[in-house]
Amino acid sequence: MTRIFDLEIGNDEQMMRKKNEDTVEMSISDLMKKDHEKSGTRVLPGESKFTIGFTVIQGKEIDFGKHFNFSERSIVIGRDKSNQICLADEKVSKSHCEINIIRNSEFEQVIVKDMDSTNGTYVNGKFINKEVLKPGDKIGIGDTVLQVSYNDDIEEEYHTRLFRLAVTDALTGLYNRWYIFNELENQCKIARRNNRIFTLVILDIDNFKQLNDTYGHLAGDDYLRKLSFVINQSLREQDICGRVGGEEFLIILPETRLEGAFNMTNRIRGQIEKIEVSHRGHTIKTTISAGISQFDRHISDSRTLFELADLALQKAKKAGKNMIITTDAI
Repeated sequence: MTRIFDLEIGNDEQMMRKKNEDTVEMSISDLMKKDHEKSGTRVLPGESKFTIGFTVIQGKEIDFGKHFNFSERSIVIGRDKSNQICLADEKVSKSHCEINIIRNSEFEQVIVKDMDSTNGTYVNGKFINKEVLKPGDKIGIGDTVLQVSYNDDIEEEYHTRLFRLAVTDALTGLYNRWYIFNELENQCKIARRNNRIFTLVILDIDNFKQLNDTYGHLAGDDYLRKLSFVINQSLREQDICGRVGGEEFLIILPETRLEGAFNMTNRIRGQIEKIEVSHRGHTIKTTISAGISQFDRHISDSRTLFELADLALQKAKKAGKNMIITTDAI
């Protein structure tokens, strides 16, 4: 390593530098021990009030900023959705690498191990087969980089709230436009690669501008919140919903064909038709219309899929509203 300059350093500063270097070299286990030493208690495996976390600091937009807690003895990182940490990066193998905590009465180590991945696993830019992780280490897999962190409960809550603020719509609590369109792109890639299908629903509130003009925007906000709650409660765990416009919503239904998507959306339509919102002595109610398209290998990209669903939605609007039309009926 080339030295650019030298400085005269006093004893105090030398001691401080040595202390900083020692801290960098400490393992997560060492830091846990020091925390307990300060509190006068003996460290027992698994008893630390601190948790180990992984934050995506580089990668696909849909993954960027995600934070994962490490609460198990072993987790797998990869592209497959069955993994504890699932990434949208196409260069990541289905089961790319494994993280293990090795514990005994004396120490605790966190180890990353490559699982014969296609593109390899790296720690701080160095190719590895197995490596002991320290706080601040960067794990590189595909185009994604995860940073290892050592957090207490307050920091965990901070990471969770920060990501939630970045991806959710403040009014409705659903995913925002940025996140849902990135998820749509990701679903198209997954479906094309694995020869799977999914459906896309564009849902629009009928006469929403008139509702706002008549009762005011606060009344409109109240209605949007209640409608969003009904939609969210009607979906399965794997379904994804986001608000993409003032009164427009996008729903992604994985592993679902047109018929199943129509039935689910029609149930939602019936529930929304019954919604009543009280505002300053007035009872506010309206309906929705929706268009549905299904992904198949003949569709080139997410934009085409969206345009097909939007075309079906516009036909539903022109046909009298409060109805659902699928692309096979256009």
